[in-house]
Amino acid sequence: MEVTEIAQSARNFSVMVRIQGPDPKGLKMRKHAFHLHQAGTTSLSASGLLIPEGSLSNPPPILEHIASINNHAGAIVVSTASIIEPFLTAQHRDNPTKENFPKLIPSACIDVLVEGRKEGINNDNSGASPRWVPSQLLALVDVPASSDALMSLIGAQGGPCEQTSWELSWSLANKNNDPKTGDSASYRQVENDLKFSEESYRKLSLDESYSATVMAKTVTRIAFLGVSSLDIKGVRNIGISHLQKRGDFLLVMGSPFGVLSPWHFYNSISVGTVANCYPAGSNHSSLLMADIHGLPGMEGGPVFDNKGFLTGILTRPLRQRGGIAEIQLVIPWDAIATARSNILQKQSQRIDGSINRVQKASVYASNKVGSPVEDLSLSESSLERAIPSIALVTVGEGAWASGVVLSSHGLILTNAHILEPWRFGKTSLLGSMDKYAASSSYENYLDSVTNEHEASFLNSNYRSYGKISVCLCHREQRMWYGARVVYVSKGPWDVALLQTESIPYHPCPITPEFVCPAIGSTVHVIGHGLLGARSDLSPSASSGVLANIVRVPESNSVRESSIVGTDRRNAPVMLQTTAAVHPGASGGAVVNSNGRLIGLVTCNARHGGGTIIPHLNFSIPCSALDPIFKFSDKQELATLQVLDSPNELLSSIWALMPPPSTGIQALPKKNDKKATGSRFSQFLAEQHSDMTALKDQKHLIVSKFRSKI
Repeated sequence: MEVTEIAQSARNFSVMVRIQGPDPKGLKMRKHAFHLHQAGTTSLSASGLLIPEGSLSNPPPILEHIASINNHAGAIVVSTASIIEPFLTAQHRDNPTKENFPKLIPSACIDVLVEGRKEGINNDNSGASPRWVPSQLLALVDVPASSDALMSLIGAQGGPCEQTSWELSWSLANKNNDPKTGDSASYRQVENDLKFSEESYRKLSLDESYSATVMAKTVTRIAFLGVSSLDIKGVRNIGISHLQKRGDFLLVMGSPFGVLSPWHFYNSISVGTVANCYPAGSNHSSLLMADIHGLPGMEGGPVFDNKGFLTGILTRPLRQRGGIAEIQLVIPWDAIATARSNILQKQSQRIDGSINRVQKASVYASNKVGSPVEDLSLSESSLERAIPSIALVTVGEGAWASGVVLSSHGLILTNAHILEPWRFGKTSLLGSMDKYAASSSYENYLDSVTNEHEASFLNSNYRSYGKISVCLCHREQRMWYGARVVYVSKGPWDVALLQTESIPYHPCPITPEFVCPAIGSTVHVIGHGLLGARSDLSPSASSGVLANIVRVPESNSVRESSIVGTDRRNAPVMLQTTAAVHPGASGGAVVNSNGRLIGLVTCNARHGGGTIIPHLNFSIPCSALDPIFKFSDKQELATLQVLDSPNELLSSIWALMPPPSTGIQALPKKNDKKATGSRFSQFLAEQHSDMTALKDQKHLIVSKFRSKI
């Protein structure tokens, strides 16, 4: 389907949810980036999935159960619970998913904004204005499969009170600015009835922000709303998507900032791709990571695939504490369909553990009427074939980056600044890994290896880099191996080679593409950004286009660097892409739509204040890496010597400075004797990315050093 067709279909099943109620002290709005607070009343909004009666050919048990116990007949809206929970009565706020029905505080109400339809016109919402309809809170339900998956990803293995280096995003409200308290007696009575002090509210906010377990449940908890007054006839059935892979198309429809002006933002769309799925190797994911641009207020919005089938609902992203890097999350519909309320759990045998929950989701999906069985036998995509060729590289016990497999013997290509950050104007990020932040497989590996590695079999100078480990994905399982340094470039190219040790199988080497693609071509960046060694997650993928190619005319100095290209008089030396690059992706692969390597991720840009610009990044073209691939075939160090040759032209390009003797007139210098090029370089703030390090369990080091990818 075309994007326009998917969007038109999605409008039939997307709504905006608004809740409003008395809030004399402005406590209920504090964890929400956008809200309205007037005359002691707070209004919050989110997006929602509208399920008209009869639109699902095989409704999941939880929908039937919730409708039955509430005696509800009509449409049901599925949304995020985060905007509902602040308006629950005190007894239900402490345990929002308890057996008895959740209740709102007095005078609180929920409305749903739905697409308008002209009389006699079905499936066409272009002729009438949206309208508000009242709704009823039916239930708040945890999604155990998704919350378990999220806790595993953020490294929550230390119990319910464990703190995490991640926090909920879209929480921009000023917690120190109290609105004026209302004078109405009814508001004062409501305040007394709540018996929920400002101090306890602040404590709850702190607990949710730092506790990994509480945060995971908060992010994945969903609300079911009943809409009885909505009469929708002739609406099409909702198709369900059961199989998601990296790189798959996604469209989310939601209402960002809807509470501020629904007529401007109602049912907006954003498109992107699946960045990763969890757990790896499962046909039915418990959690999706999306490479998509979400905005506050879009949480709860339905997400659709390239056929217009329902994939899941968007939820609030996670953000590195003290940083801006976000992980946008999607709760798959299969995980929602197999969730159980407490009452329903007591009526059937309770199955513990996230693995069993995923198995239940698989059974549910296989029993779906009209489910696209042919999707389960789809051939492996080009992007998926490239995934096993991407390695996770750790130096010391806390810093990680990415690498690319070059040979079936385990030769790994990565960046030189991973091993020698001081050469690139950076301080080493090597630190100790928090014991609860590492995945179980990584901890087991650390327990089984010695602290020292043998010297390189090719060069005895590489002895002092410390313990180097490489993780490879083999049949969707992560396996850890020791590695040693083979080569570190001393020239302008930020490249290094590692050799894995005692690998029991032949890893899958990447397939290079030496012909540089055209500007505007679709590209994918594959690497271990953000999460790295802290979870059992396989490499993530982000998508974009090739934004620019920096080329230089052939000269003696460039010829000596052995740049390969279709036009040697105009050799590519730098690629710029719009695909998102996050901390940890340094040394990852840039691949084309066929899964072939076209570049090695090296750096991204930063603002002068140090803020990373994820969608402005730079890579070494595969054609410039020709000596590396020749060495991979012949194992002759002489083929690498050309990369060590000094080259002022290439050095200036990778420093984001105007090349020398280009004939371009320099702009006037200021009194501080810094040229405009230097100021531009300072604005971008970095020509190299770096590994990320988990300093301790309180925070990640994300801002102290000049470069981190």
